[in-house]
Amino acid sequence: MKIIILNWYGPYTDKTLEEEKEFGNGLYLITGKKLYDRDANIQYCGITRNTYHGRILTHHKKERVTRNREYWFSEVLYPKRTNRDVLETAEKIIVYFWQPPLNERKTISIPQPTTIINQWFTIEGMPRINQKSIYKELDDVISWDGKYWRTGNLKVWSD
Repeated sequence: MKIIILNWYGPYTDKTLEEEKEFGNGLYLITGKKLYDRDANIQYCGITRNTYHGRILTHHKKERVTRNREYWFSEVLYPKRTNRDVLETAEKIIVYFWQPPLNERKTISIPQPTTIINQWFTIEGMPRINQKSIYKELDDVISWDGKYWRTGNLKVWSD
């Protein structure tokens, strides 16, 4: 079984995205409301080996998120050596389990056994003590053993 640990940073907006021109090589989430949505949700999960700034600027689905659009960017903490396979595996687990509405691919075939640990941070890198409602549905731990899903959330403690 693979284990992947992701540090998520955000939320970024179209305006604050300009400040992150060098950050990249990981997964990203596009959140907000599509036309007729009542609540903001995770709408799309993708990967890029380049910068997030460059990927989001020309993203073909971001315009379908018409209100409260924000972005979350991940850094792969483990494994240290990140290649396309690691990113694809993490994306596949999140997309298959969570089924974001704008992801059409990677929602049908069953992923390989993998555990994803999601850790959430502010843009400045401070751990998020309280969860934001936008990612409450995306559990901190998502584990697929090939037969059963296991999920849960991690409590952040501070001194």
